[in-house]
Amino acid sequence: MLVLGRAALESLELTWPRIIDVLEDAFRQKAEGLVQNPPKPKVAPRKGAFANAMPAYLGGSDALGIKWVTGFESNHAHGLPYIFGTVIVNDPENGRPIALLDGGWVTEMRTPGVSGVTMRHVPGRVGRLALIGYGVQGRRHLEVALTEHPEIEEIVVHDHHPEAVQAIHDAAPDRAVRAATSPPDCVDGADLVITTVSVPVEPRIDCRNTAADALLLPVDYGDAMGAVAAQEAAVFAVDDLGQYASVAGVSHFHDFPDPDTDLAAIVTGAAQVPDQGRRMVLNMGIAMDDIALASLVLRVASERGVGERIEFP
Repeated sequence: MLVLGRAALESLELTWPRIIDVLEDAFRQKAEGLVQNPPKPKVAPRKGAFANAMPAYLGGSDALGIKWVTGFESNHAHGLPYIFGTVIVNDPENGRPIALLDGGWVTEMRTPGVSGVTMRHVPGRVGRLALIGYGVQGRRHLEVALTEHPEIEEIVVHDHHPEAVQAIHDAAPDRAVRAATSPPDCVDGADLVITTVSVPVEPRIDCRNTAADALLLPVDYGDAMGAVAAQEAAVFAVDDLGQYASVAGVSHFHDFPDPDTDLAAIVTGAAQVPDQGRRMVLNMGIAMDDIALASLVLRVASERGVGERIEFP
């Protein structure tokens, strides 16, 4: 079994275009009916914590695996990452486990990668980017947004840590950066809104003051954007209809409407995204993304001789 920890994974220096390409291909496979991706079961061992099991098989690329991922809000107080995870990749011919990956890194990278797929396929110029939350996902989403929309001129951020503004200045020194006084102030006039909070925003924002044709990406489910934003969107899409149906009606999505379509249909052109009106795409994170990225990682790691091999089982 090949073991790849964070240091080994980071040493591969995978670019965002390459990551987004492989995830885009996964959604094309999904549209062709080649992906098995059941809704993820969840347990909650503590208040403010979750643990999900996420298996998937991609028939087009013959990739099989599972991610076991946890999120504990209390970790921040102990100097620990919010997300921990493990990805196991299996040989699709015989089921033998062939690789063990740091699932925290996989989650960190595939989540903004899917947002990148969305940005590619939702039309519109982005002049002003709004970021609510600037932790790990906020930082990675900024990288993706600048990759897919190099025309971004201004970045507005709302975060509890004042150093977020300087961090964005350092990451994008040629863009104007402003600290917002509140979440509604942050999204005012924004063409692209990305929310990545781990503690719910009260009250939820309705996004009525964004640019008229904004793209809304609630990476944190319904923790920042309220149901009104989804109800009034020109199109409301999700990454997986089955996953959404399995959690519809819970507190995250109280009063959220049924989705108009899914990301796979948008990627293949089976569903047309309007040029006008606010467009919301709620990518909940599905196992297919993790296994698609893990397969890319294994190919590159094998080519470069990266990782540690152990005898298992």
